[in-house]
Amino acid sequence: LTLTTNYNIEETSKNSKGQVETYRSIITTQLSIKKNNKILKSNNFINEFSYNKKDNKYELTKYQNEIKNNLINELSEEIILFLKLL
Repeated sequence: LTLTTNYNIEETSKNSKGQVETYRSIITTQLSIKKNNKILKSNNFINEFSYNKKDNKYELTKYQNEIKNNLINELSEEIILFLKLL
């Protein structure tokens, strides 16, 4: 079983002053099940969440961490379901 995961935060819009207004957090995972170097089954999972900026950078970082944890939990549930259906 091989999992390759990537997490990114993208700036999705800016105001007329060039300041970020909205973000999107994205987690992608590629899952492969191999036997004797042959891929038996594979699947890609993508979870994302869009949100507005916060004026306080500490609050923004805290919120982004909560979002990341939620996306990881959702991803975990999807992977478990995928594996159960094999």
